[in-house]
Amino acid sequence: MKNLYKFILLSIFTLYLSCSSKIEEKQIIGKYEIDKFVTRDTLVKAEEYRLLLINADKTFELKNDNTKTNSVGTWKSNKSENDNEIIIEFSFSDRKVKGLLNGTIISFSYPDDLYKGRYSNLLYVKLRK
Repeated sequence: MKNLYKFILLSIFTLYLSCSSKIEEKQIIGKYEIDKFVTRDTLVKAEEYRLLLINADKTFELKNDNTKTNSVGTWKSNKSENDNEIIIEFSFSDRKVKGLLNGTIISFSYPDDLYKGRYSNLLYVKLRK
């Protein structure tokens, strides 16, 4: 009886941990726009791809409103050491880049930016629907 009680308690604790550590991917999905950036190269055009669209089907798109040119790829999310942050790994053109989502802001830091290390820091902010 004592072992059964321990087993049930351990099962409940394990279930609690697995539910509380789940990443809410629906909070990641949306349309983001470049807000702030620090370039490493003065020739960089920040408006290059000012929008980042993260889709529910695990794809993303970098684009401008006024052009049809875009870059596409896939994404996946991972837990961060900080409970308030989510690591998003973007894969495209044989590259993998990690961004850090904190609330409604995705930050990229050199050399992990979407533009082959042209930015020291780059922030995308989620737009309201």
